[in-house]
Amino acid sequence: MKYQTLKTLLSCIAFTPLVGCASSRTSDTARTATEQVLLSNAIDRSLNNVSFDQLSGRKVFIDDKYLDSVDKGYVMGSLRHKTLAAGGQLAKDADSADLVIEPRSGGIGTDSEDSFIGIPKMSLPGTALSLPDVKFISRTTQLGTAKIGLVAYDPKTGTSFGLGGQSTAVTQHDDKYVLGMGPFRSGAVRQERENAIGYESPTGAIASLTGQKPARLAKRSPVNLVDGSTSRVAEIPAVPSLPSTTTR
Repeated sequence: MKYQTLKTLLSCIAFTPLVGCASSRTSDTARTATEQVLLSNAIDRSLNNVSFDQLSGRKVFIDDKYLDSVDKGYVMGSLRHKTLAAGGQLAKDADSADLVIEPRSGGIGTDSEDSFIGIPKMSLPGTALSLPDVKFISRTTQLGTAKIGLVAYDPKTGTSFGLGGQSTAVTQHDDKYVLGMGPFRSGAVRQERENAIGYESPTGAIASLTGQKPARLAKRSPVNLVDGSTSRVAEIPAVPSLPSTTTR
């Protein structure tokens, strides 16, 4: 009897399919890459509307005292970059500068909008039940806005070099879904990714079926940090030994 029970148990184990499982842990940053690229793109466009040519040959100090916004480091770094690109020199403080630039933020942030075509959520009369939204086509739009004000003045006299002004730029990112399929992405973020590294969204496979050649995830051209060729620093030659002398 015991032998028969053991045989039955072994038969059940032998015919039981083996099942395994595995898990992996992923994490996301507090701010999405889409939001950060959307804002940095708006900042770039805003500063592209500002002329920095007048800074050529001058020592410039960029004072961040009145700049209070998200991505403050990117705004300051971009201003320093554009000053150098225009031929200006960065001063370590206002006293040693020929000109001081004061940037300020009139608004750097994002807004979101959701819309869809379909049947909205409705409650069934006489019951506590409700029907959810039925979305045939839906769209989520995220807008990035950067309004940056700038003024330049002489640190020795405190007088302005000009009227200064504000520059505003808006960028947009869209995610569309059709009958639950998507996202079909468009806007500034996708364009910048494609221009920079040939980014292909998850819907690229569908685009390739229409005859469009999918781009590859590779950077197209390197960034030259220093213009011209670089050479290795020459080694310091050894001090030649002096000839020995004999004193008589």
